[in-house]
Amino acid sequence: MGIFNPEHGIFRLTEKMADLVLLSLFWLVCSIPLVTLGPATTALYNTVLRCIRGDERNSWALFFRTFKENFKVGALTSLVVVPLLAVLVILHELLYQMALTDRTGYVLYSAYQVFLLLPVGAVCYLFPVLSRFTFQVSGLLVTCCKLAIAHLPSTVLMGLIVFAALMVCARLPILLVLVPTVVAALHSFLLERIFRPYIEAQRQTGEEEEDEE
Repeated sequence: MGIFNPEHGIFRLTEKMADLVLLSLFWLVCSIPLVTLGPATTALYNTVLRCIRGDERNSWALFFRTFKENFKVGALTSLVVVPLLAVLVILHELLYQMALTDRTGYVLYSAYQVFLLLPVGAVCYLFPVLSRFTFQVSGLLVTCCKLAIAHLPSTVLMGLIVFAALMVCARLPILLVLVPTVVAALHSFLLERIFRPYIEAQRQTGEEEEDEE
């Protein structure tokens, strides 16, 4: 079969590159109603982790299956997160206008940009956590706030990644077909390290329950 063998390295690399674009497009389309931002992001993270970083196939099917399975909690969480992000964006624009007028406004705007790293970084935990664990909305929000504080350097770094992605897309909008998947992949390197002990503890608990039965 040679190069046309589906298991050939070049074939798999080409498949993953195509997934980078397709998954970004899926995420963009599914996020348009905004209330579906949560399940779309959950699906994107899970598919990137298992198909881009991992070796699973059928990324399309996995994306939409994950989207469907996490729709309720993801959508309800979006109803909390999207208004919060909207308020942060409005404040950003107001302070930006102040920064154009005087030095005090510029200082306030600069300080606000630094502050934004925390809430934006904290939001970055929400839907990856939902893709890896089972939570209701309140438990998900509380857990992610705790994780964001406990792993502050990773929280800030994820916020920086998001800001860098927004700047890149603002200058080159065409990269929207690639950036969402790349951001999810970069976040996964930080998040999976954080999730590992919890996943192992969950697995051990499951094994103990099976032994008791």
